Amino acid sequence: MKSNILKISAFALLLSLAFTACKKDETTEQEVITTVVARIFAADGSLDQSFEWNDLDGPGGNAPTIDNIILAANKTYNCTIEVYDRSTTPDRDITLEIDSEKAEHLFVYTPDGVNITVSSSDTDENGKPFDRVVVWQTGTASVGSMTVVLKHEPDKDAANPAQTGETDFEVAFPVRIQ
Repeated sequence: MKSNILKISAFALLLSLAFTACKKDETTEQEVITTVVARIFAADGSLDQSFEWNDLDGPGGNAPTIDNIILAANKTYNCTIEVYDRSTTPDRDITLEIDSEKAEHLFVYTPDGVNITVSSSDTDENGKPFDRVVVWQTGTASVGSMTVVLKHEPDKDAANPAQTGETDFEVAFPVRIQ
């Protein structure tokens, strides 16, 4: 188990080095994304918690801090993602901008080694997936990670839209189902 946690931590560190952000437009600098929050809650009230991925000094500095997500087996959870720039005072909620540009963004979830099935729960104004809000169905006990990627200007009509567009961020949360 210690080996899995080390692998997940190393994987998360590598992902943080690939960390990039959206451009507001062609003449402005890229946005800074320092924090990704996964808010997970169960309809029965058994869990309502936020888990954070933080890289306050950006890529190449200190390793990000990442909360471990612990979920019960064989249960359904709702998950929402929030995105922040916490390098400024006050914090800047980038989620609002992403929500206003749903057609130009797509959240992608990839479980690795952990028994979670992700189902789409929200769409953009064109009826295409946006997936800032999704449903996680856990299976049997397992340990692994859930990678969350925000794609900018993906081709949502492509066979695999997750492989199109630019990556605004890619973070991995360690996950344990027990």
